[in-house]
Amino acid sequence: MNNYAVLNILDFMDVTGEDSLRAALSEFSCPKNPEIEEFMQKNAIEFAKRKISITYLLIDTEGRILGIFALAHKAVRVMGRDLSGTVKKKIQRYAQMDEKTGEMTLSAFLIGQFGKNYQYPESLPVSGNQLMDAAFSILEHVQHEIGGGVVYLECEEKPKLLEFYQSEKNRFRIFGERYSEGDGIKYIQLLKMF
Repeated sequence: MNNYAVLNILDFMDVTGEDSLRAALSEFSCPKNPEIEEFMQKNAIEFAKRKISITYLLIDTEGRILGIFALAHKAVRVMGRDLSGTVKKKIQRYAQMDEKTGEMTLSAFLIGQFGKNYQYPESLPVSGNQLMDAAFSILEHVQHEIGGGVVYLECEEKPKLLEFYQSEKNRFRIFGERYSEGDGIKYIQLLKMF
């Protein structure tokens, strides 16, 4: 049994008000990934209002934010030569293929931010797998309503992160990489069909 609820940030704001939400988000702490902290404190509300992405909050019975994930829908390009024949065949159901380059363009669900709140180090009651299960619960509902079947994300090239996303439970596969000039970081791109 889960000791948390999963709330859309817009619904949370409707109940508590924007000022209260901003105060709660300002306390979100993720020292392992300061980018997530910055997103929560500076962009999550505005992105949700503009429908760029919707952040979901895992809230415990005391009203504490235990973890977050942000979801969006985005076009992604995948080089077919980087994938096994089986994966390539599955993706082609959702993609348009450029016969000359082998590049496939598809509309996919993006997990844009994903992390636990370390403000409560005495007890991190939400695991990464629980956070991923909550994200896929939302995505499966959306998939049922509008279709689609591919989820992707990007993460820094860190062994523990890659191991988590590629684990037997989560089953994401690497399909490419992207180098961000702005922050000087190489991001590994992963996808999963569901």
